[in-house]
Amino acid sequence: MSSVLETSDPQVISSTLLRTKTRDILEQAKFKGEHFIVETFGKPMVAIVGVDEYWSLLNQVRTTEHSQTPEEPL
Repeated sequence: MSSVLETSDPQVISSTLLRTKTRDILEQAKFKGEHFIVETFGKPMVAIVGVDEYWSLLNQVRTTEHSQTPEEPL
């Protein structure tokens, strides 16, 4: 699977477009690896990525959080 840094910028779409093209957008995220930012009234509300990529990103975040150790006091 490609890393997030290797993918193109997400497509910004309106919530209205999501409502009318839900299946197409979900399939593009799942099967083509495309990313979407959904806006409502011009404000970003959610991001859509395929579920495999979501789990991969979540694991990366958890691994990074667990590998960071707090600095010891002087």
